[in-house]
Parts: sequence; C-alpha cells; structure tokens
Amino acid sequence: MSAAAGTHAQAANRAPAQVPFFDPRRLLAPHDAALQAAFARVLQHAVFVLGPEVAAFEQALASSLGARRAVGVSSGSDALLATFMALRLPTGAEILCTPFTFIASASSIVRAGLRPVFVDLSAEGFLPTAEAFERAWGNRTAGILAVHLYGEPADCDPLAALCKARGGVLIEDCAQAIGARDAQGRSVGLSGRAGTLSFFPAKNLGALGDGGAVFGDDLDLLAAVERLRQHGRAGRDVFSALGGNFRLDALQAALLQVLLPVLPSWIAARQRNAATYLEALRPLHDAERLILPTATPGHAWNQFTLRTPRRDALAQALTAAGIGSAVYYTVPLHRCPALADAMPQAALPHAERAAAEVLSLPVYPGLRADEQARVIEVVQAALAC
Repeated sequence: MSAAAGTHAQAANRAPAQVPFFDPRRLLAPHDAALQAAFARVLQHAVFVLGPEVAAFEQALASSLGARRAVGVSSGSDALLATFMALRLPTGAEILCTPFTFIASASSIVRAGLRPVFVDLSAEGFLPTAEAFERAWGNRTAGILAVHLYGEPADCDPLAALCKARGGVLIEDCAQAIGARDAQGRSVGLSGRAGTLSFFPAKNLGALGDGGAVFGDDLDLLAAVERLRQHGRAGRDVFSALGGNFRLDALQAALLQVLLPVLPSWIAARQRNAATYLEALRPLHDAERLILPTATPGHAWNQFTLRTPRRDALAQALTAAGIGSAVYYTVPLHRCPALADAMPQAALPHAERAAAEVLSLPVYPGLRADEQARVIEVVQAALAC
C-alpha cells in the first residue's frame, strides 16, 4: 500500500468528529427542495455555460453587495487572477499584501506577472496596519491587496487614501468575508477598484463546487474581467487580450441564487456563535495563555480563530473529545517554497508567531448550542492553568 493510500485508509477508519468543524449538509438540508428545483430548471433549458442563470445571479449578487456590477468566475483564485490581469499593470510591478493568508492571494499576483511584497501583521492581530503598508511602499509599488482574513473587515479607507495619494490601486480579497461590513456599514470590497469572492463550499456563501466573483463600481475594469473570463474574447473569433477559461458554471450560479437570500441569517448565526465564544472564553484571555480574536464591528466570522502558545495541546484535547478544529495557516507565505523566486524570505516575526499559534473552532451556522457548550468546556479545561 502506498503512503497516500495508507493515509486514506487511516482517515476512513477514524471515527467522525462528534462536533464537526463544518458540516454543509446542515446548512443545505432546509433548502433541498429549492436546490433540486434549480437543478431541474438548468437541466430543462440546457444552457450549461453562462446564459440566464449566471446573468441572474450576477445581478442579484451585485444588488446584495451594493455594487454596480458583479462578474461570476470559476473560483476565488481565478477572481483574483482575472482582476490583476485586467488591471494591465507593468510587468514586475509590486503589490503589497499580507503573508498570512491562502496562497492564492499571492500566487494570483505572480501569475499576472507582478511581484508580491509581504507586509507583517500587527503584534496580536491577523492583518497588517495601514501604517505598515505605508512604510512598505516603494518605488516599484503599484498597489495593495487587502485581505479580509477570517471574515474580519480590514480598515480599507486609509489604504484607499494611500493608494490614491501614491497613484496605486487597491484590490480587496473578500474570499472569506462575504457578509462582512466596514465601519460605514458598506459591504467589504467597495473601497478599492474591485473586490473578489470565493464560493468554495466552506465559505460563508458556499456553492456545491467551485465558484467566484469580481464586483465593484469600476465598470470598465469589470468589463475587462468579463472578457478575460472567456479568453479575452471581444467578439466572435476576436480576442483583444489573452485571458483564460474563468467562467462561473451555470449550475453553480443557479444553486447560489437559491442560497444568496439566506446569507444574512447565516451571518447572524455566525456572529451569535462568535459572541458566545468571546463571552465564555474572555476570563482565559491573556498573552501567555489565550488571545481571542477582535470582535470588529461588521465581522462575518468565516472562522473563529484564537491564538495560544499551547496550540498543539489544545488541538489534541479537542480531537480527543471528538471536536473538529483547524489551523489556517501553518506556513506564512514568505516561507512558502513556491513563492521563493517571487519574494525572497524576509523577517516577518508577527506572521510567523501567528502561524505557530492559531487554531480555529467550529463557528458555522449549523453548530448546535449543546455542541458549542462542549467546545467551550474542552477549551476551558485545556487552558485552565
């Protein structure tokens, strides 16, 4: 048996978590009839690529976000890639971004012919500060990619002002943050040239497969993204630029349109679950034991991520109790071998410390009160002394 096969066999024999980290079946079950009807509708009209389903979802999505337009694409990764390609920035230009996020945030910059420059996090938070971005701005800087990590809305107004003053662009990676709101009550993603979304099943609004979108008020940029999602097509057999096959699947668009109206109630449930954790675990909060996430107004809580120097012991205690947990992310991007040629390793101690301490607890809308109480009980016992 190969090593991979052995790993799969062990996973198959492992008892499922009594408190799952995330279970999409709980979220989808109440909407089964509507999802089945949407599937049947697509099967009947047989327009499987773009067409009315994608157009209808794009319109509904833009309206829900308060944006002038949204363009559906094949994934959150391709949303970022298509956006950076559409900007047509000079080859080798630098984009400032966080080192503490999924690799797609940085790899999309590289794949568009640009160079990521990583900016360290604040000492105890999950995001770089506006002051840190300003200090990192150099002669080749063309803009900033702000990531609303874990659903926490980054303060993008000072970033937008910085980009305007320096002649740069601001793009917002909202893959984990649909439903999050900024200090003015607006959807995240509207402070810069464009926001990007992922509809990966574990996101706040998850498809039954992959999907993504680019949205905002810059109609020229969004029109360019629309062309690029079909290989840069400007007309039949006329291609104005090299793009890719970045189209949102029509079936996923139809299913997402069923779930989009449910999103506010799902976000509210995530916020309630996060508030319960914060209240129950606040007595443990200290730098040597447990650092709780900041309850930023408008937080969408795609993940409830705490920090503790006892991360491994806490994770083991949760596993032993049948409770699912996860680590996002174990390796900061400035230490990622795949990005070594794009960005030499740098000393970013806050990102490295975060990678050694973060642990995410179940927070999704399907989490039951008794399950959450059990999670809290185990965390309290593991970190009590």
